[in-house]
Amino acid sequence: MKKRALGRIFKASTILLVVVLLLCSCEFFPFFGMGNEEDENAKDQLVTVLNDNVPYFSAEEKEKAQKRGYFIELSSLDDLGRVGVCWGLFDYGHMPTYDRETLNTEPTGWHQKEYDTSIVPGGWLYARAHLLAFQLSGLQDDPENLMTGTRDFNNEGMLPFENMTASHIKEERDHQVLYRVTPDFGNGDNLLAYGVTIESDCLNCDEEADYCVYIANIQPGITLDYKTGNNRLSTEEPEDEITIDEATFILNTNTKRFHRLDCSGAPATDSKNYKLTDKSYDEVRSEGYIPCSRCNPE
Repeated sequence: MKKRALGRIFKASTILLVVVLLLCSCEFFPFFGMGNEEDENAKDQLVTVLNDNVPYFSAEEKEKAQKRGYFIELSSLDDLGRVGVCWGLFDYGHMPTYDRETLNTEPTGWHQKEYDTSIVPGGWLYARAHLLAFQLSGLQDDPENLMTGTRDFNNEGMLPFENMTASHIKEERDHQVLYRVTPDFGNGDNLLAYGVTIESDCLNCDEEADYCVYIANIQPGITLDYKTGNNRLSTEEPEDEITIDEATFILNTNTKRFHRLDCSGAPATDSKNYKLTDKSYDEVRSEGYIPCSRCNPE
């Protein structure tokens, strides 16, 4: 076997080992060699290998991609504002050489909340996760490429695989990698994705940058409501959901003001600061809320 081929195998094996160690250090099971797993099982752990780690790209898709050359395709947002399948063919010549910008998009399910750093590293639960990684695509604050993901989903789940593909392209500058990310919102109207499937397929080599994995959108110690993106400590009891017919006031959890149900100054229903309560005026005041000066709730 030629020295160049041996070197490639060694580099690929080293990258895989690094990813395994990263996930093991975070108390997740090693994922390589697990075989084909069902999506439902995948949602219970951070990373699961799918299809024996073989990308689902068809021969026709790969042939068309090679003829087309470098490209990026993003799906339009659906009726609920959710992202869809994003894919592209990436190479060294198109990797970004500029800095990443600040992100301001609030994807569906964006109910940001800060927790103790002993529960969520860094404190803030959610990140604006690029489907097509910035280091591959150069895409910045593009709503069609950003989804709400937990800190572990983004940093411990997606990032090691993105790094693997980017490292391969940087080391083998004549290679092209076909890369696709498919969000999983389930069959209903969830605003927060259960996770994503990532496929990476090097078109110029044999399996050196290839993988097919499911990354679950989970965070240990936190219970997520995938329908809305709301979240709470798993040790906390869930609050009873209150309908508008049962409510007495609208709370703004940020300003600590409470409003009449018809108040124009109340937060919108899709705001992360919107909350309904069925408590009395005195009970709401005892919790530290101040009456809105515009609607003067009583």
